Amino acid sequence: MKIFKQITLPGSLLVLSILFLVSCATSAISIPVVNLKSADMSMELKRSAYVVRSIAVSPDGRYALLGGWDNTIKLWDIATGKEIRTFTGHSGYVISVAFFPDGKYIISGAGDASVRIWNVATSEEIAVMIGFEDGEWLAITTEGYYNASANGHKYLNVMLGESVYTAGAFYDVFYRPDIVAAKLRGEDIKDLITITMKDAIKSPPPVVEISPITASPTSPKAKVCYQAKSTGGGIGEVRLFHNGKLIESDGYYKETAKTSDKMQLAQINSKTIYEDMRSVKIKEKAELSPVTTKSKGDVFNDCKEIEAVSGENEISVTAFNKDNTVQGYMQTAKFTSAIKPEEPHLYILSIGIDQYKDSTINLKYAVKDSKDIKERILKQAETLYKPQHIHNITITDKEATKTNIISRINELSSKIKPTDSFILFVAGHGILLQNQYYMLTNEYDGTVNEGTMISSNEIVEISKKIKSLSQLFIFDTCHAGGVDYIVSGLYDARMSVLAKKMGLHIYASANSKEQAMDGYQGNGLFTYTLLDGLNNNKNADKNKDNKISLTELGEYSKQTTTDISKKIGHSQTPLIINFGKDNAVYNLR
Repeated sequence: MKIFKQITLPGSLLVLSILFLVSCATSAISIPVVNLKSADMSMELKRSAYVVRSIAVSPDGRYALLGGWDNTIKLWDIATGKEIRTFTGHSGYVISVAFFPDGKYIISGAGDASVRIWNVATSEEIAVMIGFEDGEWLAITTEGYYNASANGHKYLNVMLGESVYTAGAFYDVFYRPDIVAAKLRGEDIKDLITITMKDAIKSPPPVVEISPITASPTSPKAKVCYQAKSTGGGIGEVRLFHNGKLIESDGYYKETAKTSDKMQLAQINSKTIYEDMRSVKIKEKAELSPVTTKSKGDVFNDCKEIEAVSGENEISVTAFNKDNTVQGYMQTAKFTSAIKPEEPHLYILSIGIDQYKDSTINLKYAVKDSKDIKERILKQAETLYKPQHIHNITITDKEATKTNIISRINELSSKIKPTDSFILFVAGHGILLQNQYYMLTNEYDGTVNEGTMISSNEIVEISKKIKSLSQLFIFDTCHAGGVDYIVSGLYDARMSVLAKKMGLHIYASANSKEQAMDGYQGNGLFTYTLLDGLNNNKNADKNKDNKISLTELGEYSKQTTTDISKKIGHSQTPLIINFGKDNAVYNLR
């Protein structure tokens, strides 16, 4: 790590970089002149040998805040010259201190490369923000909920006895940008959380062992056996991956749609979402995890038969504790298959919905987006696949019922092989309800009903059912209730956990219905930038290998969407989440 000059955090945390600038340890400190009404303060400082490194005065002029070489921060009453309280937590000398404009919170930066926010009245540490030499960052609350850059969580370790876990072990439950933002804004989050990280690590995850894989080099099948053994915290969900892609799991988000069947879509704004989350009964919160799974006792053994691919096959298994709050270490085994390589096929399922039974939420560009994306991918895919190996299905408006969509998925699942690629594109409406993301189908009539929505659980099952080891899911969905830091933060958390669990790539763009209706040059904005990136675009070829990969296309679309949205007067930053292996989307011509 290094001592950084400035913290630059994206999204809802960006406001903090405006409020505070951390000085370098070697830079000069500019201390404001304070007219102390009592000499007691300076005398007390001399007696305590407290070396002041930085100073700030509260907005009302009543208090002085001193940062010192002993790693502490002291709050003094200027009128009386008396020390009120000390803030401890930094492991390096305090370089800079400042009050928030309302005087209720303070922010400090120190030689330990962290920035911390404190409650003035209680001296409670609210959150810690850390920047790292490679540009990664992490912000974490005292309860353990965190927001981070793509790899920032790898720098946070949590110790339980002699065991050390990275923050990634807590990703499914504790990666919550919305909760971090809410706490940094001074909101009460106690009704939004089900468990703290401190409590979670009291139930350690199980250990996993993979037996030697029995597979003939020329066999198209391989048998994989594994064991999960409790270390005191029981056994919850077990996940099996093949070349990074989820193929087996038994954990499901608890259903929430049934509890909100009277809620109109236009009413599901950030306020409603949080009120719904806060209304969960305490007895339900005692269940800790939003994920439910089958009971497995203290030892769980299982075997699965997988379809091998030519060359190296990597099998990974991980397991959670019984509460599904802490993930154990991923264990990996490899074997090589000498079966004849199959020529890959590409399958595209493109869904666009403009017309809903509830006409008040109708859109303008979703159907056109789904057709345009399909055509552009079909054209560019010819640089990688034989024309007869490219297949597409487009479902729009009245055809886009839940029954029909699931039926077409089942149809595809009987054809798609592990060596093939699969792209799902969805343009329409999506909503957030407690622990799940839902995609609305054409049948949506104005009330929340599981029969007219496809849930996160069902999306995971779709991914598992499709045997392709290279999958891209694109959700260009609108939120009719509006998009603010709560909606975008929850959207980030839900989509990121989905991508991590499934081991694939997800592009997601949560925008408001109004923004989607406005569109951009005949398409939704995010779809417009995707089409641009798919248009034999050399600017998207970041590594200059004459190929546009899944990661490159996503990053290009994200940056372009962000840049254009600023120019046209609204902020939109898509989520590009890459947990699958990177593969080429097309070759430059």
